[in-house]
Amino acid sequence: MLIRALLAASALIALALPAAATAEKPEPPNVVVIMSDDQDFRSMSAMPMTRRLIANAGTRFDRSVVNYPLCCPSRATFLTGQYAHNHGVLWNNWPFGGYRMLDGSETLPVWLGRSGYRTIHIGKYLNEYGEEDPTEVPPGWDDWHGGVDPSTYDYYGMTINHNGRLKTYPRTERNYSTDVYTRLADHAIRDASKSGKPFFMSLAPNAPHTVAVSSGATMEGTPALPPPRYADVYADREMPIYPNFNEADISDKPTTLSAFFPTQMTEEQALQLQEHWRGRMGSLLGVDDMVKEVVRKLRRTGEFKNTVIVYTSDNGWILGEHRLRDPITEDGKAAGVKFVPYEGSSRVPLMIEGPGFPAGRRIKGVVSNVDLARTIVDIAGARSEVGLKLDGISLLDAVRKPKALADRGALIETAVNPRGVPPYIAVRTKRYNYGLQADGQEGLYDLKRDPWELESVHEDPRYDRIKAILRTAAEDFAECAGASCRKPVPPLPQPGR
Repeated sequence: MLIRALLAASALIALALPAAATAEKPEPPNVVVIMSDDQDFRSMSAMPMTRRLIANAGTRFDRSVVNYPLCCPSRATFLTGQYAHNHGVLWNNWPFGGYRMLDGSETLPVWLGRSGYRTIHIGKYLNEYGEEDPTEVPPGWDDWHGGVDPSTYDYYGMTINHNGRLKTYPRTERNYSTDVYTRLADHAIRDASKSGKPFFMSLAPNAPHTVAVSSGATMEGTPALPPPRYADVYADREMPIYPNFNEADISDKPTTLSAFFPTQMTEEQALQLQEHWRGRMGSLLGVDDMVKEVVRKLRRTGEFKNTVIVYTSDNGWILGEHRLRDPITEDGKAAGVKFVPYEGSSRVPLMIEGPGFPAGRRIKGVVSNVDLARTIVDIAGARSEVGLKLDGISLLDAVRKPKALADRGALIETAVNPRGVPPYIAVRTKRYNYGLQADGQEGLYDLKRDPWELESVHEDPRYDRIKAILRTAAEDFAECAGASCRKPVPPLPQPGR
């Protein structure tokens, strides 16, 4: 009896082993990244559905900054997972930057493709994409629907490269750009759901960027256009006036700021900025519809529960804060400003919903757009496919251990540029924003006590030790690569200690 029982048990084990050996691994999640263009972090009031479907249903990152607050360098950081001083795209246009400066052979879609993902891009790509060869499909993309510059910077009449075939869309109400990109996303999700592969989709509307076709976005244009159905929503509303709007005293700021903007804005310039605010907020209503439709399509195809959705922007946009306005524009009227290290320019919305990102979670530590590539690679299980060092952290780890961000410092940097704006390096921590210009001028803001950055404390002796630590950190980060970019900032004392 004992022998028979042992034989029977052995047979059961033998039958069980092949089943265990052939058990399928869970399919990696899909990833959808929706990236708006020039959206400041304070503008999310225009997007109630996005807040409900992604921020409330997932995890919100309260202090998300971008490494280089300008479109092309920022998008290159998203694609490479590297700080700008490592990927080398240092401006929007050739020869300082632009599409041709990016080495596309080692980027996020390439890594994900190696790992078995179907890769999709819809909308704006890097500045100057398509100006040399509008039919080119950049490396790594399986399904390509890229806006061809300079037509990308209009809300009607844009030319899109559909997998090597060009189509210019008629200037009709139906062909409002955000709505066109939304329909393309619907079709791409449907096709991807039938492919048998997990998919990665980069969806990039041009809203709320200015209409800047005539200059190829080398300067700001006229106000963003809302979709016709929302044309009147913000048409008569007054722009909110923040405490740092048209700042009365900027003597604490670097002298180069007062050299560029020695006088306060006129009433006429303030009204011009208000028109930009109205257009921007109206255009974001269309992006809110886009998010709602993407979620709806994911649900209808059965993909929603296994999809991570990221919502963010490439950089912010300042409208009159610290007197900042851009007078060099296509129509000669005042427009907003990016590039600078202040909150309105460098801080962007970031929210993520899906597997690994708990509902209702808020992360208060500092994160950066340099973290997005590493996060997506981790989600996909594709670390072995990465061909370059990644400078960021995984936001999956940040969600699991938020306290690990307590000493996080994120680098903000710029470079020499044709506009002659002084370059700088800065480090953003949970409490402080420290900046160092190339000419040695400094700024230090205690955001706990001064969230509107009204008074730099870089000359306050109570902050001397803090400033010294942050300056060393900024200088170290400015030359970092890979793991050295992830080093924590040394513990900071309280002011006066």
